[in-house]
Amino acid sequence: MILFAKRPALALIMSFAGAIAVGTFLLMLPVSTPSGESISLTDAFFTATSATCVTGLIVRSTVSGFTLFGKTVILLLIQLGGLGLMTFSVSLFLAFGKKISKTQEVLLRDALNEDSIRSAREILNFLLLFTFAAEIIGAGFLFFSFRQFYAAGAAVKMAVFHSVSAFCNAGFSLIDSSVELFAGSPGALMVFSTLIILGGIGFVVLLDVLNRLSGKKRRFKAHTHLAVGVTAALLFCGTLLFFIGERSNTMKDMSAGGKWLNSFFLSVTSRTAGFNSVDTASFKPFSKFTAISLMFVGASPGGTGGGIKTVTFAIILLTAICHIRRRGEIIIRGRTIPPFFERRAAAILVYAGIIICCAAGVILYTENLPFEDIIFEVVSAFGTVGLSTGITGQLSDISKHVIIAVMFMGRLGPLTIALAAMSDKPRVEVSYANERVLLG
Repeated sequence: MILFAKRPALALIMSFAGAIAVGTFLLMLPVSTPSGESISLTDAFFTATSATCVTGLIVRSTVSGFTLFGKTVILLLIQLGGLGLMTFSVSLFLAFGKKISKTQEVLLRDALNEDSIRSAREILNFLLLFTFAAEIIGAGFLFFSFRQFYAAGAAVKMAVFHSVSAFCNAGFSLIDSSVELFAGSPGALMVFSTLIILGGIGFVVLLDVLNRLSGKKRRFKAHTHLAVGVTAALLFCGTLLFFIGERSNTMKDMSAGGKWLNSFFLSVTSRTAGFNSVDTASFKPFSKFTAISLMFVGASPGGTGGGIKTVTFAIILLTAICHIRRRGEIIIRGRTIPPFFERRAAAILVYAGIIICCAAGVILYTENLPFEDIIFEVVSAFGTVGLSTGITGQLSDISKHVIIAVMFMGRLGPLTIALAAMSDKPRVEVSYANERVLLG
């Protein structure tokens, strides 16, 4: 525990790895799969990782490939992965009236990316209350949509599963065609979109908005401005680009309103969730490129999605703009962003690029599949999105393990992986003389 207190990134990695290991074991039990349809270790490992890392890529049909017990295991892994193992375990201690240790407080603070224990506890309480409230309300609305196609009992199960999957940005569905069933249902798609956005925007942002509306705070955090601003911009641009790319392709039989609605839904789900209301395998190359770009950016920090994150993307853009304008500092609403965050954003971008390039290179060498489909699959795994052009089930075991590693790193974040790998030995800082180099 002392080691984990000193290296909370390692504790975070171990908690996710432990959940995946338990999930793999449970999914390999005979009770998890239909009689006579055993699952291989690789496929169980892949499914457990995809669920815990709230990705949604599948190598086996969730509908027909698992029993009620297996689907329940997947749902629990999604909930654990969405909340975060560290926050969930600490919440159990608090729920039973137990005091958490100093080590657990440090781990909680790091898991929620907060500077103080007090603010971390506040976010934890809000996180649990808001998560379960949103999922219950979402399930209530979705019940009426599913009731049009299923009996009452089945509709309840479908609504609960999809509400949790949507809020946790997991993309797992109990329908083989995802949510294409609701392509013409504005109500269902808007409920899905709302759950996905609320889960992906980050609990820090949601709490900050609540505090501002209730009068507890007079101004929004700079983080909130960046997260909300980038999210809104990506939703707008994504909607427009998907409409341009797919209005005469996968949406050709829809009305004008239906095309805009499904374009908006694709813009929402491509960044974080992985549900699809149209056949993504039939996307035009332009639409695949749009989806890849959105998946790479992903959700906001502190949310349930992956990618380099919206705030990281914003800092990178603002750094470039400041360089062009010859300004030394990034200023957001009267607040200066320390230079340290510029370097961290650049590091995340580089780490993400290395992970994606290396993974894509291995799969391209191993598989005889189209280049754009493999890039799409790898970025989807890194962004923990779960959209696919249909090649997941065709991958060899080697490629599946590569995708597993990418999903794991995408959910935890490349910087977390890097911090866990670094030595905790004290370093002696030495300054040397400056010397210019050529750039660009």
